Amino acid sequence: MSGEPVWMCVRQRAGPLVKECRSIRPRLSAGDTLYERTEKNKILRPPRDSSVCRTRVDRLELRLALFGYEGSSYTLTFDREHEPERFQDARRAWRSFLYRLKKWRQRPFDYVYLIEGKHGDHRYHIHLVLRDSDFSPAEVRHLWRYGENVEDQPLLRYPRDSYRRTAKYFNKEATDGITIPISARTWVCSRSLLRQLPPAECWRDTTGEIPIPKDARSHGIYNTANEFGQYRYAWYIEGRVC
Repeated sequence: MSGEPVWMCVRQRAGPLVKECRSIRPRLSAGDTLYERTEKNKILRPPRDSSVCRTRVDRLELRLALFGYEGSSYTLTFDREHEPERFQDARRAWRSFLYRLKKWRQRPFDYVYLIEGKHGDHRYHIHLVLRDSDFSPAEVRHLWRYGENVEDQPLLRYPRDSYRRTAKYFNKEATDGITIPISARTWVCSRSLLRQLPPAECWRDTTGEIPIPKDARSHGIYNTANEFGQYRYAWYIEGRVC
């Protein structure tokens, strides 16, 4: 057993989502040639879509997965009468709406929200994810008092969909200092949601195989290897194919 390679393993669970990577990591050296450094970095710096929790997209993906199969994504649009002129006005409207949600529900609930204003017709609007057991689409429409256009759709829209699709969408618009201030966070989630994310599992193993359940709703894999090391990554959403 002592002669077998040792894999560094990290697994993160979030609701039905499981993300896991296993690697035999090389060490960079000051004496590395350009070729050696390039090849080693292929193991040390995998593609952005192939890591457990490295980017803002990764972090949001995990938080969205905590909604499981009962998350709904809403787009809240302002009518001309209530259209905010500045980001601060849009955020003030959001806080007022959040207050009504809290007053209506009378207990803590999970949410993720994002204020956007750069694409499309360049009007401010709000993206929101809520749990179906906390709010129905009818309740959201009743409590949104800044316009009649409220769109809703399941967080997982089709059988092989993933939480990463929405996570990428929520991170597509960067702050610009004008429409969205530099100091503004692009997306925000409730503290109640943050507390539900379990810590990552870390261990060492003698195998790089990452088992994926046969009944996984959807999954993806990425593998790379060279003379300096190996990196393997897989994600899957457990069960319940609709």
